[in-house]
Amino acid sequence: MFPIIASAAALTLTAPVHSADISHGATRYRASYETISTVHFQQVEPRFATRSATPVCRWQANVGVARTVNSEGRAVSALGKAIHRFTPLSGSYAGACASARSQIDAEMDRYARSTAAEALMVAQQDSATVSGELQPLHSLSVKGG
Repeated sequence: MFPIIASAAALTLTAPVHSADISHGATRYRASYETISTVHFQQVEPRFATRSATPVCRWQANVGVARTVNSEGRAVSALGKAIHRFTPLSGSYAGACASARSQIDAEMDRYARSTAAEALMVAQQDSATVSGELQPLHSLSVKGG
């Protein structure tokens, strides 16, 4: 058998998890958390010398929780980051990736529901640490003139 990769693609999905308002000095910040799922699809068409073959869709999803922080409508990029990564999810289906999408979407939905409580807990725990991360940023900034 000789596998031939016919195509590869990726899809990124996000869903809000939690947000928290944080005051540090005279500045208000908003930390927002969301799950980010990146699904990679790979269409493989095995080639056999003696018979025809059915294409196979292989896929892998990387799921995690990411934080963004805003102040006065502007992003504080130094505080935005991925804070948690779940165990990757993967599988394969006989046939084209386009026809397997509904099955993959259903698996991703089940996985999102099963990890929702953990994602919320991780986000809530992390929101308490943002104040500590703000202190060094304020120490580096020049006040006055």
